[in-house]
Amino acid sequence: MKTSAFQWMAFSFFGYYCAYAVFVPFFPAWLKSHAYTEETIGLIIASSYLFRFIGGLLFSSLIHRASHLLNALRYLAWGGMVLVIIMGLVVENIWLLFLALAIFSMLNAAGMPISDTLASTWQRQIHLDYGKTRLIGSMAFALSVTLFGYIIGWWGEDKTLWILTALYIAYALVQMRTPSPLPQDETESAVKNQVSFSQLLRNSNTLRLFIGVSLIQGSHAAYYTYSVIYWTSQGISLSTTSILWGLGVLAEILLFFFSSRLFKHWTVSHLLYFSAFAAVIRWLTLSAAESIMLIALTQLMHSLTYAMGHYAMVRYITTQPQSHMAKLQGLYNGLSSCAAIAILTALAGFIYPISASITFIAMAICAGLALLFIPRKVEAFFVKAI
Repeated sequence: MKTSAFQWMAFSFFGYYCAYAVFVPFFPAWLKSHAYTEETIGLIIASSYLFRFIGGLLFSSLIHRASHLLNALRYLAWGGMVLVIIMGLVVENIWLLFLALAIFSMLNAAGMPISDTLASTWQRQIHLDYGKTRLIGSMAFALSVTLFGYIIGWWGEDKTLWILTALYIAYALVQMRTPSPLPQDETESAVKNQVSFSQLLRNSNTLRLFIGVSLIQGSHAAYYTYSVIYWTSQGISLSTTSILWGLGVLAEILLFFFSSRLFKHWTVSHLLYFSAFAAVIRWLTLSAAESIMLIALTQLMHSLTYAMGHYAMVRYITTQPQSHMAKLQGLYNGLSSCAAIAILTALAGFIYPISASITFIAMAICAGLALLFIPRKVEAFFVKAI
């Protein structure tokens, strides 16, 4: 079945983030329902982010042509579905669960940079509006985390993986549609002009931007892993925590929708500075927040702490040569969404049993450190030929 590039990308983002919205907040609660301790959950989640880092870089490095992006996403979707089923079957054996989660994390992580690379390719070739297609993913996340959070609260956390299986089947099926036009390789010389990850990081602006955004995105580690557990320990129902998560993503949707209008004259550096300041304020506030209203206000800041930084980096990467984009997306996702979160999740896992408040204060300090690395001005828009 043929569909437009915009529709294909929108359905792809929708399917991916519907499933991801169940996995991120409720997978730790699923582990807890199977008698895993908070310390063990922290280590399991931290290790999964390390494998996400490996998978994001590995699969991104294998993509040399834009024409390979579609099939790569399809294989990753079906593979992820199989691994979700396996995790549900082996949950009582920590070592088998660890192995299945490691492979799943590698496959799932690759979906992000490859999807963004495909969207960026179409943005260059047919002027696809990245912000509007990506906000479809955010809408899916908000809808899924709210709806399925309510269902999981009613049905039980131990049923989370079976809901996730159904969502992955739907996601894999929508990937089988044929978009029109298909993504095209720009030139044969561009395909051959491949560079290594280390060569890309020799560009000082790229390196400093990646360090800065990694500290900002990594500071979300405690929120991703412990927010549901933390809020339920304060007497907030599981269905209410899903609404709080959905509220954060709703704010993200609004930012993506108006991004091209709001930030047309903002530099990448200014966007990241603002995102870092917002993250410091958000985590310090959350460390002391007890009322639902105050927690809700911190959730609205997700548009600034996550979405603004993500928008800045995608805009930067979109300006790079096509032959560099897949690896830059892999580096960005691998460093900021995987490696940084893995390290800071492990840190949070040690601090959280001592004090939840101190855990979020530590995240605020990490976000503040980003201000030391973000370059004041990104002078070069394109990575110089190496």
